[in-house]
Amino acid sequence: MRIVLLSHYYYPEVGAPQRRWRILVDHLRAAGHQVITVAPHPHYPYPDRDRFFSSGVGRSRRRVDVRLGGTWDTGVDGERILRVPYLHSGSSMARQMLDQAVSAAGAMSAVIDRLRGRMRPDVVISTTPALPFLLAGDTLSRLLKVPHVAEVRDAWPDLISEMSLVTGALGKYLPNRLTSTVEHRLLPDLFTRAQRRAAVVVVTTDGFRRRLEQRGVTAEVVRSGVSPAELEGASGLTATGALPVIAPSVENLNESASATSADDRHGLNLLYVGTVGRSQDLSTSIRALARTEGVRLRIVGDGVDTEALKAVAAEEDVPVEFFAQHAGAELAAHWAWADAGLVSLSPLESYEYTVPSKLYSLMARQIPVLGVVAGEAADIISSTSAGDVASPGDIDSVAAAMTSMRHRVEGGQTFSLESTAGEEPRDWVIRHASAAAMGHAYERILEQVVS
Repeated sequence: MRIVLLSHYYYPEVGAPQRRWRILVDHLRAAGHQVITVAPHPHYPYPDRDRFFSSGVGRSRRRVDVRLGGTWDTGVDGERILRVPYLHSGSSMARQMLDQAVSAAGAMSAVIDRLRGRMRPDVVISTTPALPFLLAGDTLSRLLKVPHVAEVRDAWPDLISEMSLVTGALGKYLPNRLTSTVEHRLLPDLFTRAQRRAAVVVVTTDGFRRRLEQRGVTAEVVRSGVSPAELEGASGLTATGALPVIAPSVENLNESASATSADDRHGLNLLYVGTVGRSQDLSTSIRALARTEGVRLRIVGDGVDTEALKAVAAEEDVPVEFFAQHAGAELAAHWAWADAGLVSLSPLESYEYTVPSKLYSLMARQIPVLGVVAGEAADIISSTSAGDVASPGDIDSVAAAMTSMRHRVEGGQTFSLESTAGEEPRDWVIRHASAAAMGHAYERILEQVVS
């Protein structure tokens, strides 16, 4: 099978979408399928690729020239990547949307130019985040007359109105009545029609699958897959789950650990690793620290909210450490420090239909979870006894969960002993959210839509 994947995020960038698709591409290629990934030159979470390639993650990575129509690149395992132009983005929502739109248009142009005739794919897959890629996949599917598999990782298009994306991006230029109409009716209708035309829409939760089916959309659930390396207990690895991208020079972190006070041997060391953005609402957890004792928070990652969160931590005078995005041995050192991992989402209704992939990684590695989540994600944590759950956006609830987890950690309590799901967290992940489970589910779906 010849597969074209359209994605705004891909290796060597580090993040959940990048990791997921490196795992899936590996699985599909090992099964004998030909996969071409069409993606922008790596730059996330930076505005341009120069900053990416000078970062700890991008340093020593290979870069190729930028050309209209795309440039062929080779992945770490020899997979083919067609790199397309992008727009230098920034922290504003408008710039990010323009960046995604430019890349999606470049992806369409490159596929039409390079992948016709003998190179014509059997199926096109588009993946969010980056909504313009859903429309690109829909357009290419009709032009090439091949099925479209639309992967929708979050509750799109519902989040467009709930997050006020258009008003946030263009509200200072356009009247509120116009932006409200666009985000409540025009864009949701546009994306829903594209979802209905897709052969299948891949989602991550049963709740959102049911919501889409009520709209006449064919949907299937495929949970994010934890890599074999993570199941073996590895930490701080790249998107491939195998190759460290930073040399094991962790002196600074070790010095920081040795310099901490004796009190650090007590209490709760809580670690958040991932995107630092609006969707994660980490400000609630920072404010909750002011209502607890003995809880220390470390945030490792980059995103548009980083500076604002530093200001909140300073305002509340709470013990929060911020570190830039890490991988390899440096990230492993952070996990060695941690007693538990933080998983957090903002209090939007649609996020009740979302399960962050980092939850599965923590469960697989048997790390206790403090979940500031609702809906299906909260149900998974509670039913497997993987940790404690707090209500998103509720400072008192988060503070109470932090205190509860601190007492459990200090008391040496073993998590997962009271699982009501009949499986411990790690076993649940192996069955429902491992790389093997994800890969086989995708392969079944692709074979169905192509046959």
